[in-house]
Amino acid sequence: MENGQIRNLIRKFISERPRNTAEISAWVNSQDSSQTPRSDIASILELDANIVRIGTVRRSGIAGKEYPLSEWATDEWVAYHERKEPGKEEMK
Repeated sequence: MENGQIRNLIRKFISERPRNTAEISAWVNSQDSSQTPRSDIASILELDANIVRIGTVRRSGIAGKEYPLSEWATDEWVAYHERKEPGKEEMK
């Protein structure tokens, strides 16, 4: 499966809620028989302008630096769920 196709699949998968790299990788592998490596998934996500890294997921028991376990969302999801910053008047 080509990177463009993978990006489109991932955008649809994370459009409802953010997902971490491991969830995305497992889901892509279940959709595609070519078994795209997880490190490639992170690279694909980082290069897509419509996908945003919103945080890092910390899990106990993970050792090594195989790939970053980050949480990803679409830019539309982030814009919709973004909190408004309180104005100066609200802070008084």
